Amino acid sequence: AYARVSTDMEDQQTSFKSQQKYYLEKIMANSSWSFVEVYADEGISGTLASKRESFMRMIKDCKDGIRNLILTKSISRFARNTLDTLKYVRMLRDMGIGVIFEEENINTLDMAGELLLTVLSSVAQQESETISSHIKLGLKMKKERGEIVGFARMLWLCI
Repeated sequence: AYARVSTDMEDQQTSFKSQQKYYLEKIMANSSWSFVEVYADEGISGTLASKRESFMRMIKDCKDGIRNLILTKSISRFARNTLDTLKYVRMLRDMGIGVIFEEENINTLDMAGELLLTVLSSVAQQESETISSHIKLGLKMKKERGEIVGFARMLWLCI
């Protein structure tokens, strides 16, 4: 299985642990599957696969023939870049390795849904770009108002 959260904030920590537990239990409950590992990237954006160590290790293990199926919550957890999504899904499919996207109900070995996968991965990418744009705009507006940007807490020492 593959799990990812994009920040290391406390609420996402809960989601991260929950995803890992969910996949361990789901795989163990299916007698036709063998649990090997939950690959998990924490506090890392899904926009560049090359920056996600666990994702890249999972891909290497697939190339080495160690894995033959990947479960993941959604396309946006797998990747937030349309080109990466399609590149890795097609590469894995060509090796006979399926990716199951649970939210979208897509199994890549049944590629009647490749058009749907393409559209939905584009939506995931656009969502990431929109979030980034909103954050940058918010920071710019704070800066223009003279507010401190980038510090959750500040300690002032008087000497």
